[in-house]
Amino acid sequence: MMRAWLVGLSLLSACSPGFEPREGRWEFLVGEVLDDGCGEITERLAVDFMLETKRGGRFTVEPVDGSGAIPCELAGMEFECPEHLVRVTIQGTDAILDASMTEVGSFASETEGSGRRDARVVCTGGQCPLVAAVSQTTFPCTAALEFMAAHVE
Repeated sequence: MMRAWLVGLSLLSACSPGFEPREGRWEFLVGEVLDDGCGEITERLAVDFMLETKRGGRFTVEPVDGSGAIPCELAGMEFECPEHLVRVTIQGTDAILDASMTEVGSFASETEGSGRRDARVVCTGGQCPLVAAVSQTTFPCTAALEFMAAHVE
């Protein structure tokens, strides 16, 4: 009888859904900046986002600035967002920043997580020297930061 109960319990746990972060709006909070090679542009890489879960241990985050959905993968409570491109326009200039980014981290619960973001930023447009001077950087540049994220809605 005990053996049948253990087999049933193991089947039940194998069929139960895995961890999923809560869908909705999340706040992105910058922690320690590990590489500030992009100067003031590093701050522009920190944007709140909408999270949507997908089938098969996947989810997407879509920054509220409208820069496009980012696909991510879950393994238990650990996540990875493989290299993706985020395009940022600098208002009042013809400069366009293309940031190739990756994120890795883990969720502490369905409403809290933390991780690391790495980025390499290139600039295109005639006013890139102006943007570089104002942001105190040289293109291409790199940035790395630790972050925390919390579900807010």
